[in-house]
Amino acid sequence: MTTETARREALEELAREADRIVNLILHTSLPRVDIEIQIENFRGEFLARYPDAGDLFEMIYASRFRRIWDQWEADRPAEGEPWASAWDS
Repeated sequence: MTTETARREALEELAREADRIVNLILHTSLPRVDIEIQIENFRGEFLARYPDAGDLFEMIYASRFRRIWDQWEADRPAEGEPWASAWDS
């Protein structure tokens, strides 16, 4: 595996993890504290790979998670309430 391939795969892995957290925010009734734990775990993984990039994490990922939470908080299902799908009639 080339260095470029390894770098690309590492970035794709981070993107998938960020997308997973966004899906937790949008499509689950997990309490905010549980989502914050997921974000902190992701932050730790990011900083393990890029130790000097804490500001970059805040600019890209943390701000994205906050924006999505703020925008969709009112539409999130209540705890224990099943998520209504677009396929439901």
